[in-house]
Amino acid sequence: MTPRAYQLVIIGLLSALVTQIALLYVPADRLYDVPRPAGVVYAQVISVQVSSTPPPNPQPSPTPSLTPTPAVENLPTPIPTMQPESTPTPAMDLLAQCRRIDALSEYDRVRALSELTWQPDYQGAVVIPSCNLIAGNEPKAVVLHYTGGSLSGATNRFQSPDEASAHYVVDRDGTVYQLVPERYGAYHVNCYSKRSFCLETCPICEDEEGRFVEPYVQSIGIEIVNWGPVDENAEFAGPLYEDYQMAFGHRYWEEYTPEQIAAVKALVEDICARWGIPLDAEHVIGHSLINRKTDPGPALNLFWNRYGVPAREAIWPQP
Repeated sequence: MTPRAYQLVIIGLLSALVTQIALLYVPADRLYDVPRPAGVVYAQVISVQVSSTPPPNPQPSPTPSLTPTPAVENLPTPIPTMQPESTPTPAMDLLAQCRRIDALSEYDRVRALSELTWQPDYQGAVVIPSCNLIAGNEPKAVVLHYTGGSLSGATNRFQSPDEASAHYVVDRDGTVYQLVPERYGAYHVNCYSKRSFCLETCPICEDEEGRFVEPYVQSIGIEIVNWGPVDENAEFAGPLYEDYQMAFGHRYWEEYTPEQIAAVKALVEDICARWGIPLDAEHVIGHSLINRKTDPGPALNLFWNRYGVPAREAIWPQP
């Protein structure tokens, strides 16, 4: 560094020192009266007075006293909000559910079907859902059947796609299973779109004006677990009914258990009461009165006394 540079540095330092000393002697109230050249920014000096006296101990704020609000007389009586009338919960659309289920693979279909359920129409019934159903059932009769096999055989068939079905199945121990809600038709009786396929005397194959109607949309079907006719030479361990009249050409029939009789009686009476179906031989009938079938057979004597062994009074005795 040159001597000239040293001189300039020393002169700058001395100037700064003189300025600081001068500021110490300028009164605070005149500090900002000095004319300020344009474009020059001055820092504001704030004087803070520090007291050596300690602050007083803070006192808690007084708790305000609560003055009760005076009662207002002659208040108007509140008018309750009007509630809408109860609307029945719409029934689940099983047709849409079943279309979705039937489109699945066999494995997924079985699993989805096992998860399908609804509130049974008959109290105490166990739901085993079947998708073999049709909308628009208007029951005018109850039709009784025998399964011709076991409970599992019947339910497996009814749950298979494009098969028969029934609203109820009654097991030998009296347990009632529901497979199709009553408001839907179940394929337990069928004319296959031809009136001639059903018996001419079919009581539910026509409407009130005589036009052909499929019987499965005018009835509720009940399947009862029972083998039906038993061959005389067959080894059968279950109870038998010997029909002296040889109905349908068979002498021996599997006997319906007392538990089944009691369950069927209660179920039919409940259905008839809810749908306004007369409890008589014209409205509680066997499958044999619709198609060329033999079920439920002479062992299930609905309105007549049995003529065979063991004898039994009618389930619904007639006057």
